[in-house]
Amino acid sequence: MAINEHARIRLAIIQKKYGKRLAQGASGADLPDRRARFNADFQRILADIIAPTCEAIGSELAASGHSCRLEQDVGEQTPSLEFHILLQGVPADANNLIRLFSRADAEGDGEVIAEVNVGQTLTELTRFRVLSRITQEVAEQMCVDAIEHVFACNAR
Repeated sequence: MAINEHARIRLAIIQKKYGKRLAQGASGADLPDRRARFNADFQRILADIIAPTCEAIGSELAASGHSCRLEQDVGEQTPSLEFHILLQGVPADANNLIRLFSRADAEGDGEVIAEVNVGQTLTELTRFRVLSRITQEVAEQMCVDAIEHVFACNAR
Protein backbone atom coordinates (compact mmCIF):
# COMPACT_ATOMS: atom_id res chain seq x y z
CA MET A 1 0.00 0.00 0.00
CA ALA A 2 1.43 3.36 -1.02
CA ILE A 3 1.03 6.48 1.10
CA ASN A 4 -0.58 9.60 -0.34
CA GLU A 5 1.48 12.49 -1.69
CA HIS A 6 0.67 14.78 1.25
CA ALA A 7 2.04 12.23 3.78
CA ARG A 8 5.14 11.67 1.62
CA ILE A 9 5.86 15.45 1.54
CA ARG A 10 5.37 15.74 5.31
CA LEU A 11 7.76 12.84 5.91
CA ALA A 12 10.39 14.47 3.71
CA ILE A 13 10.04 17.76 5.63
CA ILE A 14 10.27 15.96 8.99
CA GLN A 15 13.37 14.05 7.94
CA LYS A 16 15.04 17.17 6.59
CA LYS A 17 14.16 19.17 9.71
CA TYR A 18 15.31 16.62 12.30
CA GLY A 19 17.68 14.34 10.40
CA LYS A 20 20.87 16.35 10.94
CA ARG A 21 20.24 16.62 14.69
CA LEU A 22 19.58 12.91 14.94
CA ALA A 23 22.75 12.11 13.03
CA GLN A 24 24.81 14.37 15.32
CA GLY A 25 23.31 12.82 18.44
CA ALA A 26 23.86 9.29 17.16
CA SER A 27 27.45 9.97 16.15
CA GLY A 28 28.39 10.59 19.77
CA ALA A 29 30.18 13.82 18.86
CA ASP A 30 29.06 15.49 22.06
CA LEU A 31 29.09 12.30 24.17
CA PRO A 32 31.74 13.51 26.66
CA ASP A 33 29.74 16.70 27.27
CA ARG A 34 26.48 14.78 27.67
CA ARG A 35 28.12 12.33 30.09
CA ALA A 36 29.62 15.19 32.07
CA ARG A 37 26.17 16.83 32.30
CA PHE A 38 24.60 13.50 33.28
CA ASN A 39 27.17 12.98 36.05
CA ALA A 40 26.80 16.58 37.25
CA ASP A 41 23.02 16.13 37.40
CA PHE A 42 23.48 12.84 39.26
CA GLN A 43 25.82 14.51 41.78
CA ARG A 44 23.13 17.13 42.39
CA ILE A 45 20.51 14.41 42.90
CA LEU A 46 22.84 12.59 45.29
CA ALA A 47 23.27 15.78 47.34
CA ASP A 48 19.69 17.08 47.15
CA ILE A 49 17.60 13.89 47.21
CA ILE A 50 19.37 10.63 47.92
CA ALA A 51 21.77 11.61 50.72
CA PRO A 52 19.08 13.46 52.74
CA THR A 53 16.72 10.49 52.25
CA CYS A 54 19.38 8.06 53.49
CA GLU A 55 20.14 10.33 56.44
CA ALA A 56 16.45 10.47 57.41
CA ILE A 57 16.15 6.69 57.13
CA GLY A 58 19.35 6.32 59.13
CA SER A 59 17.85 8.46 61.90
CA GLU A 60 14.83 6.17 62.02
CA LEU A 61 17.08 3.13 62.26
CA ALA A 62 19.19 4.80 64.95
CA ALA A 63 16.07 5.29 67.07
CA SER A 64 15.84 1.47 67.14
CA GLY A 65 19.49 0.96 68.13
CA HIS A 66 20.99 0.46 64.68
CA SER A 67 23.42 2.79 62.96
CA CYS A 68 24.39 3.83 59.46
CA ARG A 69 27.25 5.44 57.62
CA LEU A 70 27.00 7.41 54.40
CA GLU A 71 29.98 7.80 52.06
CA GLN A 72 30.10 9.59 48.72
CA ASP A 73 32.39 8.99 45.74
CA VAL A 74 34.24 6.08 47.36
CA GLY A 75 36.97 4.92 44.99
CA GLU A 76 34.91 5.80 41.96
CA GLN A 77 35.69 7.57 38.72
CA THR A 78 32.03 8.58 38.56
CA PRO A 79 29.59 9.90 41.19
CA SER A 80 28.55 7.32 43.77
CA LEU A 81 27.00 6.91 47.19
CA GLU A 82 27.38 4.07 49.69
CA PHE A 83 24.87 3.67 52.52
CA HIS A 84 26.27 1.21 55.07
CA ILE A 85 23.67 -0.37 57.35
CA LEU A 86 25.09 -1.39 60.74
CA LEU A 87 22.51 -3.60 62.42
CA GLN A 88 22.39 -4.21 66.14
CA GLY A 89 23.28 -7.84 66.86
CA VAL A 90 25.14 -8.29 63.56
CA PRO A 91 28.96 -8.22 63.49
CA ALA A 92 30.30 -4.75 62.68
CA ASP A 93 32.32 -6.09 59.76
CA ALA A 94 29.22 -7.51 58.04
CA ASN A 95 28.77 -6.17 54.55
CA ASN A 96 25.28 -4.58 54.45
CA LEU A 97 25.46 -1.90 51.83
CA ILE A 98 23.16 0.05 49.53
CA ARG A 99 25.10 1.58 46.66
CA LEU A 100 24.25 3.94 43.81
CA PHE A 101 26.72 4.81 41.09
CA SER A 102 26.90 6.24 37.61
CA ARG A 103 28.06 3.65 35.13
CA ALA A 104 30.84 5.13 33.05
CA ASP A 105 30.58 2.65 30.19
CA ALA A 106 26.82 2.97 29.68
CA GLU A 107 25.47 3.76 26.25
CA GLY A 108 24.05 7.22 25.64
CA ASP A 109 24.26 9.92 28.28
CA GLY A 110 24.81 7.53 31.16
CA GLU A 111 23.08 5.23 33.59
CA VAL A 112 22.69 5.06 37.36
CA ILE A 113 22.65 1.64 38.98
CA ALA A 114 21.29 1.01 42.46
CA GLU A 115 22.24 -2.21 44.21
CA VAL A 116 22.22 -3.81 47.63
CA ASN A 117 25.09 -5.97 48.86
CA VAL A 118 24.50 -8.34 51.79
CA GLY A 119 27.46 -10.49 52.74
CA GLN A 120 28.95 -11.32 49.39
CA THR A 121 25.65 -11.38 47.52
CA LEU A 122 24.99 -8.46 45.22
CA THR A 123 21.42 -7.72 44.12
CA GLU A 124 20.57 -5.04 41.60
CA LEU A 125 17.66 -2.86 42.72
CA THR A 126 17.07 -0.72 39.64
CA ARG A 127 18.64 1.35 36.87
CA PHE A 128 17.94 4.93 35.87
CA ARG A 129 18.68 6.48 32.49
CA VAL A 130 16.30 9.36 33.09
CA LEU A 131 17.45 11.14 36.23
CA SER A 132 14.23 13.10 36.68
CA ARG A 133 12.64 9.79 37.74
CA ILE A 134 14.76 9.79 40.90
CA THR A 135 12.39 11.65 43.18
CA GLN A 136 12.39 11.74 46.97
CA GLU A 137 9.55 9.21 46.99
CA VAL A 138 11.39 6.85 44.65
CA ALA A 139 14.63 7.15 46.63
CA GLU A 140 12.80 6.51 49.90
CA GLN A 141 10.96 3.44 48.61
CA MET A 142 14.12 2.05 47.02
CA CYS A 143 16.06 2.43 50.29
CA VAL A 144 13.28 0.94 52.42
CA ASP A 145 13.00 -2.04 50.06
CA ALA A 146 16.78 -2.55 50.22
CA ILE A 147 16.78 -2.28 54.01
CA GLU A 148 14.04 -4.89 54.21
CA HIS A 149 16.30 -7.16 52.15
CA VAL A 150 19.24 -6.46 54.49
CA PHE A 151 17.13 -7.23 57.58
CA ALA A 152 15.67 -10.40 56.05
CA CYS A 153 19.08 -11.75 54.99
CA ASN A 154 20.62 -11.04 58.39
CA ALA A 155 17.70 -12.52 60.36
CA ARG A 156 18.20 -16.07 58.99
